[in-house]
Amino acid sequence: MRPFPARAAPLLAALLLPGAAPAATPAAPAPAAGTPAILVAYPPADHRVTFDHVILEGMVTPGATLTVSGTPVPTGPDGLYMTWWPLKPGVNDLRLIARTPARPGQSARSATRILRVTRTVPRTLPATPTLLTRESVTPAQPTELWDAAGDTPQERQIPVRFQGSPGGRATARLAGLPAQPLREGPSGTYSGALDVPATARLSSATVTVTLTGRDSRSVSAPAPGRVTSTPGAARTVTTPPGTVPGPDLNASSTRLTTPQGAPLLYPRDGTTYRAVGRVGTDLRVRLAPGVSALVTAAQTAPVGFAPPPAPDGGPISIDPDPGQLTLRLPLGPARPSFTLTQTGDRTLRLTLYATPTRPLTPPDPGDPRLTRLTLSTPSPGVTQLDLTLTDPLWGFTATADGDSLRLTTRQPPTPDPARPLQGRVITLDPGHGGTQNGGAGSLGTPEKNLTLPIALLAAQLLQAQGATVTLTRDTDLTLGLYERGLIAEAASSDLLISIHANALPDGRDPRGTRGPEIYYTHQQARGPAQAILTALRAGLPDLGPGAGLKPDADLALTRPTTQPSLLVETGYLTDPGNLRLLNSPDGQRRVAQAIADGISAYYAGLAGR
Repeated sequence: MRPFPARAAPLLAALLLPGAAPAATPAAPAPAAGTPAILVAYPPADHRVTFDHVILEGMVTPGATLTVSGTPVPTGPDGLYMTWWPLKPGVNDLRLIARTPARPGQSARSATRILRVTRTVPRTLPATPTLLTRESVTPAQPTELWDAAGDTPQERQIPVRFQGSPGGRATARLAGLPAQPLREGPSGTYSGALDVPATARLSSATVTVTLTGRDSRSVSAPAPGRVTSTPGAARTVTTPPGTVPGPDLNASSTRLTTPQGAPLLYPRDGTTYRAVGRVGTDLRVRLAPGVSALVTAAQTAPVGFAPPPAPDGGPISIDPDPGQLTLRLPLGPARPSFTLTQTGDRTLRLTLYATPTRPLTPPDPGDPRLTRLTLSTPSPGVTQLDLTLTDPLWGFTATADGDSLRLTTRQPPTPDPARPLQGRVITLDPGHGGTQNGGAGSLGTPEKNLTLPIALLAAQLLQAQGATVTLTRDTDLTLGLYERGLIAEAASSDLLISIHANALPDGRDPRGTRGPEIYYTHQQARGPAQAILTALRAGLPDLGPGAGLKPDADLALTRPTTQPSLLVETGYLTDPGNLRLLNSPDGQRRVAQAIADGISAYYAGLAGR
């Protein structure tokens, strides 16, 4: 299962009637002889969904039949059942009955369990009489502006939204300021934004929405989030030491987002910002004129009210290190925010949200690893460095080092054509583990216990070819997401591969969705991802071709940049064929072999360049 929000899949909530318990769950009481067992792997008890179907999956005692609320549900020879079950609005009490046939000397037996699933349906208001759902009104959080005069008009806008009777006319008003119209869309949803004047002084001002309906009746309600505008209250804050789990992991837990919530940048310890407001528990910081970002206030420390110092600037230098290309940007003690993005096979872009007191200048030409370096100022307060390398990227990072911002790129390995894996350092990460079950295995084995044997077998195959393999875990161990990336970084890995099994979220029909998918964030990981995908498709056609490569992923195990990092979804636990293959020792061996073959083929291709 993906390690990013999908459906909740606690292995069990494993609702067992008497019978053998699934792996890593407490043993169930022994049943009476011949009494069938019912395992519901998904959904858990008292599950709530907003969709009209749910994937109902689990197993019964092999040989037993199953009905759900009187409807026969097919079961396999192994007892597996998996069905796309319809739900009516409200409470659905699903009655599961497993029956074993009569045998010589033994009568037929049955077992029953009730599984409650609630389908929630959004309340739809009638056109008349005119009504307004008060709890839907936003802003829900307080908003503070500390330097409205320095904000753009867009940065001074307060988003407003509410649910009401369809077909009406809606407005929003901030304190005593003029009312502003809201638009409707979709039906019954009204939204817009309030403009806060640059000179306004507000103290916990109320946002009030008003809806006039088709019956000419008007209803109003206040938003819970109040608005404050206090000129001259801007301040400087910093990301204190120890906040960022690892400078090259790009942790979502510490990243800055746009005001709309999209990922923007991943800070380093010591980064300073000019805080110009607050939205709930977040600070709004100004990276450059017209460029705002949100950062969790609890992850910052106050520095003072004076603006942060500008970087020094001057000539960019190159370290005399033959093993990797390291550039140093002379910024002095300043720690401005920046982004570092791979823009092509051999290109990087560093965007520095600051204007140095002296212009940055390119290093002396002549380094054979560097084809081109250009500097530009695409907008006020932003400095951009574009870097083109001679060879493809194989890891990159940037972090403060003394009075410099150190930008390092790794060179691709040069494998021995006779033994391309000899001396290579590869980290394999068996997904989940310990308290993290991962996907709910309908045959009684959770995802964590499927990924581990595959990783162990792949490690043996790679080691036999001369590779040094680091496993993030080799037992049923609980690990944090970012611990896994740090293990790869500490080992100076050439490659980080996280191994998982996929599952569909609520609301997705599982029928026909199967096969491997490989996720990566940075283009440097595309080559090994493609090689592993090719090997999986060649070695396991019975998995199905799958959706293939998934670039631009936003996953904890694909965002690290120190080395090419990717995540392999071997198959779908919500497909019976994939599930059975991943549960079988032979299937696990074949998947491990394909992963090892893909890695070997990729390094062999590098050796033949």
